[in-house]
Parts: sequence; C-alpha cells; structure tokens
Amino acid sequence: MRKAIIEVTPNRLTRSMWGDLFDTVDHLEGREILQLNFERGIKLVIVDIFMKEGYTIDDVKLPKRVEVLNVLKSDRSRYTVLLKAKIKGQFLERLMKLFDLDLIYDMPYYADPGVIRMSCIGEGEPIRKLVGLIGILGNVEKVSFTGAAFTEFNILNVLTDKQKEILLAAKKNGYYEYPRKVNTQQLSEKLGISKATTVEHLRKAEMRLMNSMLEGY
Repeated sequence: MRKAIIEVTPNRLTRSMWGDLFDTVDHLEGREILQLNFERGIKLVIVDIFMKEGYTIDDVKLPKRVEVLNVLKSDRSRYTVLLKAKIKGQFLERLMKLFDLDLIYDMPYYADPGVIRMSCIGEGEPIRKLVGLIGILGNVEKVSFTGAAFTEFNILNVLTDKQKEILLAAKKNGYYEYPRKVNTQQLSEKLGISKATTVEHLRKAEMRLMNSMLEGY
C-alpha cells in the first residue's frame, strides 16, 4: 500500500460548492476524519479553520448543510472545530458515492481558494481511479507518493475498560449513526445499566478521545 498526496487547482464547480466560505477564511487544515459515510453522504471531521485578519469563527460563511458542531480550541486566528457535512441533492449525492473506493482517506488535507491537497492510502488501481475522479473538482497539478506508515497505537487505549465497552456498544447499536438507531435510554436497557450511567460514560469517553486526538493543539 502507498500513501498518495494529490494537489488540485479547484475549478468553478468546486468554488461554487464553497460558496462565500473564503470571504472570511484564509485556509483550512484537516486534523482527523471521524466519520465518512458515502452511502448517507455524511462527513464528520476535525478541522483547523484559519480566519482572515479581523474575523472570528462567528463570521464563517459555511456552505449549505455544513455546520460547526463544537469549537474545540481557539488560538488567535486558528479555530479547531468539529465539523459536520450532510450532502444532499441528486448531483452531490452521486458525486460523493463515486469516491467510495477501496481507499483510506487520510491527512494531510489543506484547502484555500487556489489549491486543495488531499491524501489517501491504498493500492495503485483505486488511487488511479481517485486521481481521475478528482478531475471533476479541478485540475490535478501534482501527485506524490510515500510509504504508508502504520503504528500499533490504538486510540481506544486512552479509555477505561468500561468506557470502551459502552462506546463500542453505542457504535454497534447505531447510536452514532444519523439518524440514530437507538437513544441513550434504549442503549442503557441493552447494556443493563441506568441511563445516567450510560450518558456519563459516553461523555467521559468522548472527551478523552477528543483530548487525545487534539493533544498539542
């Protein structure tokens, strides 16, 4: 497997999808992909938003159906945010499903009005297909390859055994899907514990994961 970093000059279609985002934003840098559901058109990511001088996160003009769920950290012009995008509309839904390839979408990710850099890990044929598809979004200027590096680190190791058990049960039962398949009451009944205990463990687990992923930012 190889890691590919693809650099694209965005075309008119891509700029139209951005809307007025870069009126107040200088550039975006991706930090973590938490969910990427091509079938439902849902994307949940942690992103650094770098604002232009004189603007704050309150001035961001996000595209339709994109929302900041939480501001995790702010440092002068940089805001680390939890961002959710819900793709709707026949054209955009079909476009997103085209990118459902046998690839791992990865970091780094960067975007400003003049360039997009995105990364993926996979074999040669899926990467070639991705490069071809990206031509829909703009002109591919450069594709560079590196070895795909993996470590034995498991982010779930920051959780207690109970937190891990409840978090994994929540995922398995559809608590984190959209719309949710179970609520906290139904999840607690499946686990055989109280709703208050379930909520407490989930919140603590989510906070530990966020702190671990954003350590140093």
